[in-house]
Amino acid sequence: MSVSTQPAERVVDVSRRQREWEDRDWFPPGPQLAICLSGRKERLADLTDDELLQFAAAARRQTSWAQARELAAIAELSRRRTDAETAGDPDYRILSAHDSVTEEVAAALTITGNAAATLVHLSERLTGPLADTAAALEAGRIDMARARVICDVTDDMPDQVTRQLQTAALEKASGQTTGQLRRRIKRIAQRLAPAAAEERKREAVRARRLELWDTPAGTADLALCDLPPEDAHAIYNKITAAAHGLKKDGDPRPLPQLRADLTTLLLKGAQLPTAVQILLAEPPQLCDAPANDTPHPDDTDATPLLDSLSPPPQGPSPQGIDDPRQGSSLQSVHLHGVQSHRGVKGGQGANGLHAPHPRGIVIPDVREAYGIQSVVAAPTGADAAGTGRGAITRALARMVEHRLTHVRDHVAPRALPTAIVRAVQSIHDGLAPARDAVCQGGDETHGRPGYRPPDALRRDILARHATCVFPTCNRDARRCDLDHTVPWRPGTTCHCNLAPLCRRHHRLKQTPGWTLHQIWPGLMVWTAPSGGWYVVHPDRE
Repeated sequence: MSVSTQPAERVVDVSRRQREWEDRDWFPPGPQLAICLSGRKERLADLTDDELLQFAAAARRQTSWAQARELAAIAELSRRRTDAETAGDPDYRILSAHDSVTEEVAAALTITGNAAATLVHLSERLTGPLADTAAALEAGRIDMARARVICDVTDDMPDQVTRQLQTAALEKASGQTTGQLRRRIKRIAQRLAPAAAEERKREAVRARRLELWDTPAGTADLALCDLPPEDAHAIYNKITAAAHGLKKDGDPRPLPQLRADLTTLLLKGAQLPTAVQILLAEPPQLCDAPANDTPHPDDTDATPLLDSLSPPPQGPSPQGIDDPRQGSSLQSVHLHGVQSHRGVKGGQGANGLHAPHPRGIVIPDVREAYGIQSVVAAPTGADAAGTGRGAITRALARMVEHRLTHVRDHVAPRALPTAIVRAVQSIHDGLAPARDAVCQGGDETHGRPGYRPPDALRRDILARHATCVFPTCNRDARRCDLDHTVPWRPGTTCHCNLAPLCRRHHRLKQTPGWTLHQIWPGLMVWTAPSGGWYVVHPDRE
């Protein structure tokens, strides 16, 4: 009897498996679909090829739904910030509420400012004139890329034209690639509003520019953006014609490489005939620039500086923030030898301070109340290699994360921004004696006289930070302002108070709701209006 039931059981099992993803092409995205998509990846091995494609399509619909929710959250944040912005003449020393939200989104999502600006703009459009596009995205009928195409083409169009373009786009968007969709609705836009389309083109040409950025491969890209199309095509065709001529003369390089080499020579000042002659005369070679393989400085050796500072304060922490240790150290860091101890009571001596290190004297200035028992610092002027500064910076960063996480977990949500700022300020102030001692070293005074840093100090700061110190900014530090973190007077011109900031993030630092503290030389802590915080490490200790 049992033998006779096995074929039936197998039929049921096969039937169930075949129905598992049957007709899932209509399955709406949301929490229920998320459950269907969850599970161990080994399940995918049991699906047919067709079912795997249905699974992938369902995952894409779910992604569209999640992105629609992401954009809705960004739009609500933007609405709150802009509604709260005071009326009147703009203050050009700070960022607008809209730009401040953009930077807050960039930091929170760890994306570039340009990517964040795209998200904020798209979110605002989808909650306004493109609400139907938002609904299509949330339903999984289109993806983020198609939503961006619709947004791009309808920008700066009259409201009536925008509605018509949106309707036309959504009719076929799910069955077209982004390129096909863009071409189709651009043709419709040109027909419906030729004057608006032409004005938009003129506006874009007025923003023409030359852009430069580094690539992950260690090369660089150079681009002319938003040229008049006739100029761009003329340049491209002329260089292409010259490259074809070189190919006919036997140059072995591929056409794209010849275009690049010709363009490089032309931009360096050569005339086209001269550029062609140079390429014909010289065999093609790869440019092998020596790589910088300098190892990261060894940060295990440290030379102590001082041996006395006041003991940890008793009672509640400054600014009303409770001590996260509550009588015992949840995170105390002993920094010579770079060891981290968790759950340790007090210090190693009667006063909670460490004994002198055999190679020198411990600085006990980072107080136990701030989660660190002692700091070992390098003498002023010591080379970065073998000083231990990297270990100190990393330990302090861990302490900041621990302390601020504790604050976040123990205050009311509406009080969070103020509580975080106060906690960072108390950490900054608590580290001041150690910070000043390390920076001053054997000098008579702390810092350099005057507002402008000497060339040697400037070189040190630019070596320490290769880019602007905003968390997601890639602006080369050499093209940034060398900013006094605490404004000069009372702030000093010193390693512990200078950092590169691009103009935009220099203004952001001064924007209400944002703060920037340099709690240790090169270790930056940003706080955002929402109560978020972002720790930026130096590129080189």
